[in-house]
Amino acid sequence: MKTSLPLCIALVAGLGLAEGALAQSYPTKAVRIVVAVSPGPGVDYVARALGPKMQDDMGQAIVIENQSGGNGIIGSAAVARANPDGYTVLMATPSMIITAMLLTKDIPYNSLKDFAPVTAAVEPFTSLIVHPSVPANNVKELVEWIKKNPGKVSYASSGVGSVFHMVGELFNSAAGTDLVHVPYKSVPPAVMAVVAGEVQLTYAAVSNTLPQVRAGKARLLGILEKNRFARMPDTATVGEALPGFEKPPSWFGYLAPAGTPGPVISRLQASVVKAMAAPDVRASFDDLALGIIGNSPAEFAAQIKSGFAVYARAIKIAGLKPE
Repeated sequence: MKTSLPLCIALVAGLGLAEGALAQSYPTKAVRIVVAVSPGPGVDYVARALGPKMQDDMGQAIVIENQSGGNGIIGSAAVARANPDGYTVLMATPSMIITAMLLTKDIPYNSLKDFAPVTAAVEPFTSLIVHPSVPANNVKELVEWIKKNPGKVSYASSGVGSVFHMVGELFNSAAGTDLVHVPYKSVPPAVMAVVAGEVQLTYAAVSNTLPQVRAGKARLLGILEKNRFARMPDTATVGEALPGFEKPPSWFGYLAPAGTPGPVISRLQASVVKAMAAPDVRASFDDLALGIIGNSPAEFAAQIKSGFAVYARAIKIAGLKPE
């Protein structure tokens, strides 16, 4: 049976009205933000800083729920299986969405198919620090020193397959060095390993390293991002000394289950962006060296896709295999 043109037009118009009504009515109950790590600094802090602002904007409770375990896979899987209605949202990092896919066999979700990107909220500025005993005041001098001590210089990371493990491998590739990787369970112990002299250097968020640098327990040699950090304009980027170096992305972003209606995704994205525009939030994020992104769902999807290529290259260089 053929459908008449007027009926088709009416159906499309009705769908548009329904989506518009959905955007205006959402949310009608509490929204749960699943943070797939334990409470603490980093992604959990960002979720909790933005939650009250989003609650004021949306008129419904924003409940932050930590579901840690499995390097973020447990919480991420829970959101992937949730109803795609906008009431369960994931606050994630690339380790949960990208490296987990590349390094974990039988992972219970497909990041590119099971999630609807909302927005990458922030990206922390990250840094390269060394123990005070290291005879280098910049990246060029560090590379020269490493090459004079082949196989004797080690770097700490927050774990095998973590962004900072990948940073070390990409540094080796760009510099032609042979830094030895020493994994720790998380960023704080990796930073303290440098302070204690267990390893010579590490890569970590500025918010993690700056207290040790200010106390004279570590020396800051460079910023890992493409551009210099505005609050530290005299600190060069690693890429200025190593033109072939590119840090893998390390955003903190929101994702909903695949199939979540477009108007709901747009409403969530707008609420996050509005929350980050609050003066007290911006000041707090600036103090913690968190660069605000707040991109569109389409831009975030493209960012995730391009991130797979960067991480895949680093994983290949590191010789890692899925486990």
